[in-house]
Amino acid sequence: MKRVIKTASAILLALAMTTPAFAAPTDTDTTTDTPIATPTAAPSTSTRFTDINSEEFAWAKSYINDMAGKGFISGYEDNTFRPDNDVTRLEALSLFARAMGSNDSANTELLEIAHDKFDSVIKEYGLKWGTDEIAYLMYKGALKKTDLDTYLKDDEKDTPMKRYEAAIIITKAMGGEEKALSELGVVLDYTDAREVPSNAIQYVSYATDAGIMEGMGEGLFSPNTAVKRSQMAVMLSRTVDKTNYTFEKNKITAVDTENKTITATNSKGKETQYTYTDSTVIKSLGDEIQASRLVSGVEAVFVKSGNTLVSVDTVSSEPDRTITGRFVNSSVKSGVVSIKIKPDDSEENETYECASNISVTYDGSPATVRSFADGDVVTVNLVNGKIASLAGESKTTTISGATIEDMEIGDDIKITISHGNDAYNGKTYAVSSDVVVKKNTSTVDLSSIYKGDKVTLTLKYGVITQINATSSTKVIEGTIQSLTIATKSIMVVKVDNKEQTYEIPSGVQILINGEEKTLYDFRVGDIVKLTVESDAITKIVATSTQESSGSMSGVVTGINTSYGVISVQPEGSTDSKQAFCKDGNTTFVTAAGIAKKMKDIKVGQKVEIKGTISGGVFIGKLVVIVSE
Repeated sequence: MKRVIKTASAILLALAMTTPAFAAPTDTDTTTDTPIATPTAAPSTSTRFTDINSEEFAWAKSYINDMAGKGFISGYEDNTFRPDNDVTRLEALSLFARAMGSNDSANTELLEIAHDKFDSVIKEYGLKWGTDEIAYLMYKGALKKTDLDTYLKDDEKDTPMKRYEAAIIITKAMGGEEKALSELGVVLDYTDAREVPSNAIQYVSYATDAGIMEGMGEGLFSPNTAVKRSQMAVMLSRTVDKTNYTFEKNKITAVDTENKTITATNSKGKETQYTYTDSTVIKSLGDEIQASRLVSGVEAVFVKSGNTLVSVDTVSSEPDRTITGRFVNSSVKSGVVSIKIKPDDSEENETYECASNISVTYDGSPATVRSFADGDVVTVNLVNGKIASLAGESKTTTISGATIEDMEIGDDIKITISHGNDAYNGKTYAVSSDVVVKKNTSTVDLSSIYKGDKVTLTLKYGVITQINATSSTKVIEGTIQSLTIATKSIMVVKVDNKEQTYEIPSGVQILINGEEKTLYDFRVGDIVKLTVESDAITKIVATSTQESSGSMSGVVTGINTSYGVISVQPEGSTDSKQAFCKDGNTTFVTAAGIAKKMKDIKVGQKVEIKGTISGGVFIGKLVVIVSE
């Protein structure tokens, strides 16, 4: 908050001293940082600038004054607006970000989340200003990395925005991209329609139908003409008026997935009930989730367009307190319901009163406290010391029709699933150390489970004890677009002009020129043939060069024999690294040369591991136990 206030103060001071424009092209020429104001009246007709009074700009005058009055745009120190000047791409993007709410005070924490998620990408473009707006547009999904290359790379940021490009940004700012792209066979009613790039036709159609953009006379759209300051003022004013966005930051107190309502209170205790739809975008700390995963007690920004709830963005991660454990019993005294539970991290039972508007679900369906029995697995969220929400499931649960969404591998293994039932969709479960795993009817180990596998999970007290998985395998050929090498490696491949993202498990087979190689041998642009199982690559065949090997040494901090993982903390480091090892593939010996097995490795021992890097993961070939 202090950073935003200081920024706003510095900008306002700069306005009094320098030559302002739409957005600052230099460190000494900046725009106002005035929060978004929702239009409540017709555009003002009062004269603010000396050069917009002629008949030539009568069509834009009221819009220019309106946007200047709301702090979106500004003029120059000589009281001119210079309506015929071009608008750069960065200026245009920044203005539409403000139309979407980047400057609204309710979005202060959300903007910080956007910076955390996207600053590492944005810094590549060397922006001297406008990073708040670009981060916000990326958070809202209006800009992707490929868009930044188009609009901001090198000198592109200072290039005038073309009219067809403005149509694209307008559509995204209005949340209309999905609808626009769903319209197939669009025919533009402009005499120069053939000059509109094919990838912009649907956007131009949307911006035209929405009444934001019009032709340039004589039936022309002039797609490649630069946008003028006067035109931008008109488009911006119409966009703000059309979207009519309002922003409210409140604390969630209840979620009713059956009636699709979210109840929240503001800082003064005033309660508001929001109705969401399938089109409402719901995010938690920047990650899209289902409404069922919203947690009572967290703060969220609610964005409405008129009476329609457009989005919900939680800006805090935890309620007052979340407790997981087992249901013991419930009681009623003087009309107040209390619940006794045994928390997982305590040997003592704890009793809490229920809030009057408590949200209760059992096995994913709306329920009452009476639905629970002794020993049921429960999660309760406390707000102001009372239970705001109670979710439970039976001691033993079977979840069918799930898909593996993510697998967290470490000393403990956790699996996140997607599911058609909101009660399970996006949930993460711990995996028992003695889990039974079957895939395509064969018994396998856990390392054979991949993202995208269809699974039926058996849980006992909320922990996965059995996995029955099915998968399909296909072979594809494409071009590497990007490659992230880490504990969980990711490859983006373009196949038939479409980008597809795959995880790369540690055991992936890599053949380059017929020889076994590693991920470090690949470069963006390499053509590869992939064997893909579900959403994971199990084999890569290509033509390239280079080899990688390595070693690690340190103190053992964790062992998972079922998955074959040894965690080692190198000397002088506070972080542990992981090595994948397995009896049969890895040799285990003491410093004296005595043969051992993986089960003989103990936490606290010092080890030296030699091996290779495969799929971005260290594969141990030799483990020497230095100290026992």
